[in-house]
Amino acid sequence: MKLELFYKNGCGFCASVLNTIQNLKIQDKVQLKNINENIEFEKDLVIESGDKQVPTLFVDGKPMQESEEIKKFLVQSFM
Repeated sequence: MKLELFYKNGCGFCASVLNTIQNLKIQDKVQLKNINENIEFEKDLVIESGDKQVPTLFVDGKPMQESEEIKKFLVQSFM
């Protein structure tokens, strides 16, 4: 399963998802893409999902955009 998380600094919802990733100790399983630090990540996010909403977790290329849904998915998948 390929996991990519698009996020940005200063976003509370993003921080919540990042905390879940850290608590589950799955940092090595999720590719993190900070759209503030790399403009190409933001361009990719818009192309692949149609907007700039973060956090967005791509699971095998399919976007998931609500932080609660993302956290629930991660806990169910890795707990």
